[in-house]
Formats: sequence, C-alpha cells, structure tokens
Amino acid sequence: MTKTISRIILAVFLVLIPVSLLALSVDEAGRSTTDDEGVYLGPVRTPVKKGETESKGGVQFETPLEDLRQPVEKGRELDGRDEKKPSYELELKDAKKEKGPFEKEEKPRIVLKAEPGDSLVTLSWTMVGLPRLAADEKLRFTVFYGTESGRYDKKFEVGTSADHKLRELKNNQVYFIKIQGYTRDNALTLLSSEERVIPRAEEELGSPLEQAFSRKNLTLLDKIEADPFKRELRQFGYDFFKNSLMTGVPVENMPVGEEYVLGPGDSLRIDLWGSVNARHELTVDRNGEITIPRVGSVKVWGLSYGQAREAISRAVSRYFKGYELNVTLGKLRTIQVYVVGEVEAPGTYAVSSLGTVVNALSQAGGASRNGTLRSIRLMRGGKLVQEIDLYDMFLAGDRSRDLRLQNGDTIFVPVIGPVAAVAGEVKRPAIYELKGNTSLQQILQMAGGITAAGYEGRLQVERFEGNASRIVVDYQLQGGAGGPSTQEIRDRDMVKVFPVNKALRQVVTLQGHVVRPGEYQFRQGMRLIDVLPDYTALLPESYVESVEITRLSLPDFHKEILSANLRKALAGDGTENILLHEQDKIAVFSKSEKEEKRTVSISGQVLKPGTYDYYPNMAVRDLVLLAGSPKSNAYLQSAELTRIQYEKGDARATRIEINLRKALDGDRDNNVTLQPDDVLIVRGVVNWLEANDRFVALKGEVKYPGIYSIAKGEHLSSVIARAGGFTDKAYLKGAKFTRKSVREEQQKRMDEIIARTEQDILRKQGELASLAASREELEATKAALEGLQKNLEKLKGVKAQGRVVIRLAQLGEFTGGPYDLELMGGDAIEVPQTSSVVNVLGSVFNPTSFVLMPEKDVSFYLKKAGGPLSDADENEMYVIKADGSVISKQQSSFGIRWDDDGKRWTFGGFLASRLDPGDTLVVPEKLERVAWLRTIKDITTIISQVALTAGTVFIGLK
Repeated sequence: MTKTISRIILAVFLVLIPVSLLALSVDEAGRSTTDDEGVYLGPVRTPVKKGETESKGGVQFETPLEDLRQPVEKGRELDGRDEKKPSYELELKDAKKEKGPFEKEEKPRIVLKAEPGDSLVTLSWTMVGLPRLAADEKLRFTVFYGTESGRYDKKFEVGTSADHKLRELKNNQVYFIKIQGYTRDNALTLLSSEERVIPRAEEELGSPLEQAFSRKNLTLLDKIEADPFKRELRQFGYDFFKNSLMTGVPVENMPVGEEYVLGPGDSLRIDLWGSVNARHELTVDRNGEITIPRVGSVKVWGLSYGQAREAISRAVSRYFKGYELNVTLGKLRTIQVYVVGEVEAPGTYAVSSLGTVVNALSQAGGASRNGTLRSIRLMRGGKLVQEIDLYDMFLAGDRSRDLRLQNGDTIFVPVIGPVAAVAGEVKRPAIYELKGNTSLQQILQMAGGITAAGYEGRLQVERFEGNASRIVVDYQLQGGAGGPSTQEIRDRDMVKVFPVNKALRQVVTLQGHVVRPGEYQFRQGMRLIDVLPDYTALLPESYVESVEITRLSLPDFHKEILSANLRKALAGDGTENILLHEQDKIAVFSKSEKEEKRTVSISGQVLKPGTYDYYPNMAVRDLVLLAGSPKSNAYLQSAELTRIQYEKGDARATRIEINLRKALDGDRDNNVTLQPDDVLIVRGVVNWLEANDRFVALKGEVKYPGIYSIAKGEHLSSVIARAGGFTDKAYLKGAKFTRKSVREEQQKRMDEIIARTEQDILRKQGELASLAASREELEATKAALEGLQKNLEKLKGVKAQGRVVIRLAQLGEFTGGPYDLELMGGDAIEVPQTSSVVNVLGSVFNPTSFVLMPEKDVSFYLKKAGGPLSDADENEMYVIKADGSVISKQQSSFGIRWDDDGKRWTFGGFLASRLDPGDTLVVPEKLERVAWLRTIKDITTIISQVALTAGTVFIGLK
C-alpha cells in the first residue's frame, strides 16, 4: 500500500513540472534533504481504541509508540540520538480558534514551575483561564522533556495530578520541559510554555539558608504565590552510622589511657637501659601473665595499664639495679560481642578491646530505621549494664554513657519507640524519636529551634486521634497553661512551623528610570522627595512631569494609582510632594516612554535612508551625516524638504527647495534648522543606474557569451546583437530567461504556500482517526502524509529560480516583438544547444528518453514507451514544452487545437501533436476517489506547484 501511495504522489508531482527544470543534481538533492525522520510532528494526542496501550519504562502511553514515530532507515543515526527512541514536537490546537464551547476572553493555558534538585526536577503546574468542564471530565496531563529545545525524547503520563518529579536525571545537563493537558475526547488540548532547568548536585544547589538569601524580595504589590509546604523529612540520627562506615578509623590505632585494663591477648613492649639493655615484645597469655627473661612471670590480668607498669618495675628491681624502664602497649586484644535486634547487619563481631557500644553498632551498619536510637541496651552476663540514648551524643555531644565493651557483651537494639516530625521553618527539620513525656517546646528544641523566618503566631500539629481519625491542632508560642512548654507531643504527631509572609513590610519601592532602584525603609510622615531628593537620583532623560505611585488602599487592600509632578515637587510645591504610605511603589519613566518620539526622515540617494530621532537645533547637514553621506549619484544642486505646518487645527504641507551642496558646506540659507516630522528627499541623477543594475549575463549558444553592461531602457535584442547573435547550434525554443525581481517574488510566495501547507498536513495528522474508515486506510493515510511532510521539508531548502517563459527568434524577427523585454540588472538568459531527445515520464511501461524522430507525434512516442499502464489516467496526459509552456489533453478534447508555433489550427487531437526537441510527455496515474486521498491530492497539488515555482522535482520517492 505504501508503494502505491508513493507512486501516486510521484505522479501528482510530475503534473505541471517543465522538463527543462528536471536537472536537479545529486548534490542539490542531498542539500535539500533534512534529517527529521523519527520525529513526530503535530498534536501528540491521537485517539486509540479502548484498551490499546503500550508501556515503556513503567509509564503507560495511551498512544502506541509506533503512532508517534516515523520510520527510519536501519542503521541511520538521528542527530546523535538512538533511532529507536521517539522524539516529540508539540503543536497546540488553539481552543479559541475552534469557535466552540471553550471560547473565552482569556486564553486557557498551563503555568509550569520547575525547580532543580540533585539528579531530579520537581514540577508543579496550575491552570489559568480554564473553561468549565463537565462534572465527570478532568484534565489529564503528560510531561514531555528532552535535552534540546522543542524536541522531547521522553514523556510520562501523570494522570490528573498537578505535580511530578523527574528523577534519574544527569546533573549539570540542560533539560527542556513542557506539560500537555487534554480531555479524554481531545476537545480541549493545552500546552505550557517550555521551561529550561539544570539539575545540580546538592552542594551546588546551596543550603536552605543560601537559597533563602538568594530569593528576590517581594512586596504586597507583587504577585505572591505560597510555596508548597515541604513534608519530605528524614529520620534524625541514622546517617551517622552510614558516614561512620565510610570514614571510620581503626580503633586499635587510638591512644590508650592509664585506666585501660589488661587481659589475655594484649601485647606489651618493655624497654630497659642503664645497667641492663634489653627490649622485649611480650603477650599476655591465657593465665594473665607475661614472662620476662631473667626476671620471671608477672601477673597483669585485671591490672590497669598504669598498675601493670608499676608491677613490672617491681619485678625487675628484684634482679637489677641502676636501670631505666619504659612499658608501652603494642597490639591490643580483640573481644567478641553480639549485636542483635533492629540493626542493619545483626551478628557476632570481633572488636578491639578499646571498642565501645557505638563502635560495635557502626560495624553492624547501625540501627535500622525501624530500630531505636534512644534505648539501646548493653547486656553483660544476662543483666542490663547500661541503657544508651544516642540523642545525648547527637544533640549535646555527651558520650559519658558509651561504655567500653568486654568479651561476650550483647548490644540489643529494640524496635523504635514513639516518633514525631518537625517540618517547616526550623533549623533541623526531621523525624525525631520520643522518650518519655515530650512537650512541644522540647521537640522544637530538638529541631534546633524556630528560624527567624518562622511565624510564631501559629504552630500546627497534625495528630491521629484515637486510631480513628486525623486532626489538626493550632498553638501560639506563648507561656501559661496550654502553651508549647506544657503541650505534650504524641506518637506520629507532625509539628508544622509556617513561614512568615514573604512580602517585605515597612517598605516603599522605587523602580524605573532611576540611579538606585529598590526597597527603601518606610517612616511615618515620609514624602516623595524623601525618596527622590534631587535630580541626581534620576537617570538622564527622565520624565519628571509625572511619576506614578501604586498604592494599596484600606480596608480591602485594593490597588490605586496616583501621579505627581516630580519637577514641581523638587521645586517646593507641597501639593505635588505626596505623603507616602507603606508598600507604595514609585515608578519613574524615561521620556521615550511618556513622550511622543519626535523624528525626522531622509530618503533618496543617501547611504542609510530612514527615520532618525529629532534633537533641538538639528539642521539639514546633521541629518545627512546621520544617514551616512550622499551617494555618488545624488543630485546635490537641489533637494526637497517637506514640512508640516499646523494652523487653526489644520495641517498643511509645505515644501522648501534647498541646495544640498551649499547646505553641506554650512551655508545658513540652505542648511535649514529642522523641525519635528520634517522629511528631506535627496534626488538622484537622471538616467543613473546602480552598479548592481548595470549588468546582465548571456550564456550558452551566443557568439560572445559573458557579462554585459546595459543602459537604462536597453532591450534584450540589443544585448544579443552586441554578443554577435546566436550560433548555428542555438535552440531558441529551449531558451531560459531569469530575473531577480521575479525570483524574489516567487520565493516569497513559495514560503507562504509552504507554511500554509505544513499547517494543513499537521491538521490532517491530528484528524486521521476520524477520517479513516479502517485501520488499513489509517496506515495508508499516515504513510502518505509522512511522505508529503518529507518532501515539504526538502522544498524548504530549495530556492526559486525566477524563470520567465520567453520565446526567442532570429534577431530580425525578434527585435521589437512582445518578447523583446526591457532588461533589468541581474537578468540572465541561457540559450542551449538543440536537443536530440524527447522524454516520456509517468505511468507507462518504460518511462525514459527517446531519440527525436522528425515529424513524429505524441502517439508515436507513447507507443515507443510501451503505452499507458492499466492505472494510467489517459485523460490527464500533457506535454511540457522545452520553453516551459504546457499542452494538455484537456485543451484538445474535441480533436482541434491551436498551434502557437505554427499560428494555425491543428486536427487529430492531442495524440497527433508533434513533439519538438526537449519536450516531455507526462502520463499521470489515476487516484482513488476516497475522501482521505482527495485531501492528500489537494495538498500534493499545492506542493507540486511550489516545486514548479522553484524549478525542482523530487525523483527519489519510492
């Protein structure tokens, strides 16, 4: 089916295409090719049958991915992307243009807010101007994002939610994000503006304090949107063990105090010098003794390090005199302890004899998030030795209860106890474990206290009431019964500390055309000149006749606009020196914003004609110099100054003749002082031609081809005669004449038609499901539209040639005739050699070129090509003449046709028409008369007309 559609498109393309324009080179075809395959263009929402979904990456796509992807040639790369991944370009159908039930004065839109995080982006969006929907209808949303503006590689369906987090993003990578909202029946489709966001590592984003100080100041006059309350909290204290494993230092390398108790396995190094010199490395044996050579055994088990040194010294003194002794600890013994309960890795651990409860817990990965940090038990011999509250260490640095372990000790971590959360404007928001009765004041202290940005007028506690419901309770930070110091916190409570109003208070704001804009402290009795004391506070060209003061008026804080004359206020006028109120916003404007811009204009033969700002005492010479200078063809003896004069409510134009040469020399009579709206016209020398309007090009079969200069009013026959006339090989019927002005106009029309046709194709893509009667027809239509889209992209890279159909003849006959055109700069004429072939294209058995046979007609060459195929449309056959004109069968439907070349009527019909060298016979293919193909035919015809204008045909369709 796809092949059939392609053949249909090819046949329609060949309609109206002159054979002389078929010379599109391979290089040109390559330059006109784009790489947009694999990119879906048009509305993303495409209705599918109920139940037909496709999943990718855990996200349900209501539209099959195949419907969002154009076929890509195997192995081909698309701008560095994986060809298997679709890319999306979104097109919004304006609901207002539909003139349907959704038409409103305010256009519906989605306002998107994107906040970067560490490898993620937090999205939230709101609807503006949304029309009333049915009770059972809700907008559904899709998030599109990618790394290139306007092209989105990924999408997520988020349902009716108005927020979403994009995770697993690359830090420091730019992402472009857009939200699409739609109803189930696609009656309303909206798009947000595109947001650019860069995820960054947590350390690059800055701390909450750093972010708070970087925010823009707001006043009550600004649009203030409350930030969503952040409830993402972590359990306090558990990260300690994770960090301990990563940065832990072996305990055996730590220094040992005098109180260390020796036991079997400890190593002692004894150094003796003086009357005896010796060094001994001794290990305490299982009996708790060390054996010193020539001294004997010394029992050290149970002795502290300091006591052991004294015992060793006494033992040595019994055998030696006059010596010095030093005892140091070497390798320490290891002990075995048990870590059980709610820990990450419970089990038996060998720890140093210096190890404490915290050391052993760190080796086991610490307490799991389901284990307590406040009631960790140290068991020895089946009895409780110590209960450790790690919050003492985390919050106050107190390690007094972190006892050293002994061999066989057991560390037991029970299940976590009651917990409560503190969120909002506190210094350390987190989830805290409770122990005993804890008041609201105490848990706020655990969270580091309320920040300066926290609102103390209301603290809110979310609470589960009786395992049956969830309630909220509000408190104020005040003493007495029921205050924070007495209010008890319960299990699973959440304390919320709200921020103060973001708006600055006791402030007035200065903005606009001033030296130091910003916020100023408001004081009672403050007036306008207290903020703007003199002209040095203003930028140059400030408009002092009126400043604008925006004020919030009581009791409902509605906005009011006041104005004051700053010039009079600075001069001492008390009525203009307005008394200011808190939150007033003073706006100072520039003269260009408040005054009509006064201009003067210059046109004609100057380098930069146009409109220029008017300044007092500006003269003719000043204006000419602003415009560069007069051109070489400027007529300086006379210029015209047009001036508008106002008399009794009537405007009248007057004209002043001046000698421009004298004006440029400074002559007072001619260097006239200008007035606003004056227009100076600099005339040009008669019969002058610009450099780029003086030359034309002759190519091909003329005796002396090349570039020729022309005089104003010179005709084509004159230049051909100067070139020596035509050669004997010249084929005058195939001459090609191009003109720059025609090319520019053709290009303008081409661009307009391409833009309009592209919109038509996009609209048809969105209407496929409603137009097609079957799935096969849907697929065929889609393939056809995709082919049209590709060729339209090719046309965008092709430029118009500006060809004008012309019929040359020998100079005696041609001179003075209707085709003897007056030449213009940039014209070009190319006279080819006589061609020896004719072409047959389209729906024939052998579309090719044939050697020209004298006096042979259409039927002869059609027969040579094997005749028409079964699907050929013989009634639509036509011949494209070498000069670009067309003869169709419709013109000779009764067997009679006028022959322009022979200036006579011919008989025998279209098939009897004689073909000349370079002519092309085109046999189109029939189109099926179904609704969707008729639409495609209309679009294809438009595209083929554009190709005709550009002088291009696409041969590469398959």
